[in-house]
Amino acid sequence: MMAALLDSWFTRHERARLFPFVGFIVLLALEPWLATALTWLGAGAEPTYLLRSVCALCLLLYFRRDYLELRVLPTFNQALAALLAGWLVFLLWIMPYPTWLGGHEVSHATAMPMQSGADIFWLICRWSGSALVVPVIEELFWRSYMMRRLDSADFMSVAPATVTAYAIAVSSVLFAVEHQLWLAGLLAGLVYAWLYRRFQVLWVPILAHVTTNAVLGLWVVYGGHWQYW
Repeated sequence: MMAALLDSWFTRHERARLFPFVGFIVLLALEPWLATALTWLGAGAEPTYLLRSVCALCLLLYFRRDYLELRVLPTFNQALAALLAGWLVFLLWIMPYPTWLGGHEVSHATAMPMQSGADIFWLICRWSGSALVVPVIEELFWRSYMMRRLDSADFMSVAPATVTAYAIAVSSVLFAVEHQLWLAGLLAGLVYAWLYRRFQVLWVPILAHVTTNAVLGLWVVYGGHWQYW
């Protein structure tokens, strides 16, 4: 019954790009209640991010055969462009934006002392999810699906090189709304969208996104900039 209902609403290609992202966002919205439940069970609140990442990863693996765009690997030059773009987005992300543009209050936090092996473990889980899982689910949703879906209901037939400025702009604005630091999110969305349109290989914006999140995570932990997490 549920499967038939889903089939009437979404194609399998749509479900493959929607479910990992939506599942991650739903668990994020439920995080306060999940943290309370896990603490009550004696596990503590730390596993919530790991739970989101594992659920998203399981859905990615389940739908792995449907990600046709991931079968095309980037060339060396494309991967290099992705790394440079990822660093550019990182720099755009940490710029001192005023609060009315979504900027953070000035933080005087220091780097977190690693008091136990558990502290290190949960930080690794947080960094790994942010750097390795989130870029894949977000690029599959925002660039592969949403950006092309804005141009055609049959989004799989839309070549990335033909995506319109309208689709790039609207998908980037929606991507920005997802983030507290919305101006940086908008700029990041435009960069990632341009990479997909320019190179037509989804791994290029994914690698750029991985670079941004990986470097940002290291900067957060070792510099004590916890407001970015």
